[in-house]
Amino acid sequence: MKLSDADTVENMTDTDNPVITPIACALPNRPEGTPKMCGSDPIRVLPGTRLREWVGGEEMVGDYFCNYGVNRHYEQRFAEAGMKVSARDRGGEMRAVELAGHRFYVATLFQPQLQSSKEKPHPVVKAFVEECVRFREERRKQ
Repeated sequence: MKLSDADTVENMTDTDNPVITPIACALPNRPEGTPKMCGSDPIRVLPGTRLREWVGGEEMVGDYFCNYGVNRHYEQRFAEAGMKVSARDRGGEMRAVELAGHRFYVATLFQPQLQSSKEKPHPVVKAFVEECVRFREERRKQ
């Protein structure tokens, strides 16, 4: 994105480029005293993305435990840097991005590990582990 001072306002720096900012609206029915984004919320997974391939459908539920999200004023900068939005919440806010041409570059605001278990890994966790195995096998062949 070529922003040498890009930062999150959580760090309380004097950045002119606050890429990560506080969430404006809390999730409904969140427990009192928890972060604004605490709980589950529906996500629309966009077509033509690796996330859609892994999830296997247009919708999923994301679990959150945070107070921050992507500053929508930087979405164009993400696109210019080659990152593609791969998921949005019902209000249209970006919830995941991926970098085309990279073996596994996916950034999510939801936390797949909160929905994952040994018996039933979250599709993103499973895809990451599978890619790690492929990478290891490729390295062994070199």
